[in-house]
Amino acid sequence: MTKVICTYTLKEEQLNRINQKFKDRVEVVKVKDFDGAGRILSDAEVLLTNQLEIDQNDLEKMKDLKWIQCVYSGINHFPLDYLKERGILLTNARGVHRIQMSEFIVSLLLSIVRRSYHYTRAHLARKWDPLKVDELYGKTIGFIGVGAVARETARKLKVFDVKIIGVKNRIEKVENFDEIYGRDQLDRLLERSDFVITLVPLTDETRGMIGEDQFKRMKKTAWFINVARGPIVDEKALIKALEEGRIAGAGLDVFEQEPLPEDSPIWDLDNVILTPHIAGPTPHYMNRLLDLFIENLEAFASGSTDKMVNVIDYDKQY
Repeated sequence: MTKVICTYTLKEEQLNRINQKFKDRVEVVKVKDFDGAGRILSDAEVLLTNQLEIDQNDLEKMKDLKWIQCVYSGINHFPLDYLKERGILLTNARGVHRIQMSEFIVSLLLSIVRRSYHYTRAHLARKWDPLKVDELYGKTIGFIGVGAVARETARKLKVFDVKIIGVKNRIEKVENFDEIYGRDQLDRLLERSDFVITLVPLTDETRGMIGEDQFKRMKKTAWFINVARGPIVDEKALIKALEEGRIAGAGLDVFEQEPLPEDSPIWDLDNVILTPHIAGPTPHYMNRLLDLFIENLEAFASGSTDKMVNVIDYDKQY
């Protein structure tokens, strides 16, 4: 029997989904955290976890651990070198965010062109302050990273008659994208886009990849949107670009430090739409994650680990 340790508070119906699927083949043990798990860690082969801080010492207690399913897309909080050395499989939640994040991005783009943020502020100030609004029609939207979220967003955006371009590691045709560029053509995307949207994972390679030089390449009328990870962007360079009007504005859901410090200059910038890392959460999140986990658990329990999805390449860090 495969033993699974779960640090996520599964609802009864969610736990029943696993039990009904695997019956006597899998045992799921729910724990609040590693400290409270005690000796039951030692013979678990699988860890389903939502822990945002993973201590290597805790993983060392799991002598039989072979696979970790992270409920998030980001895996930078894991000791990746240690997991690679032990040969432990790590899978993430890539693709689970596709629906809700694409809706968030579309709503953000519409709020920018229709100046919704301005009218919300005017409303609260009891101020009648009409401004000219714009359209998405005819705009060029550039995606840095062309994964599941970007592809779903592109599909939704096509009805607005926009041009969609993207940067990815391998140049290939992607449905709903008008053009795909390689990583060495990032400047071309920046120069052409009316909106630049970052959707790459945080790795050693992508950390700080958007800085002063990149903002200088963008149109002065362009908006920069980050719904990926805060450290992908040089925040000081972004603040400078916004303060000096090098770009028109920014939609930011993620930051170098979270929660965003109260003394951050970002709070006071009129050309920023700020949200507290809420693009991904949804009431449907865990059910979608369970679909993925159950698929992987079936492959793992039957010895077909080559059929598991979202397996992290430790060298690439995604």
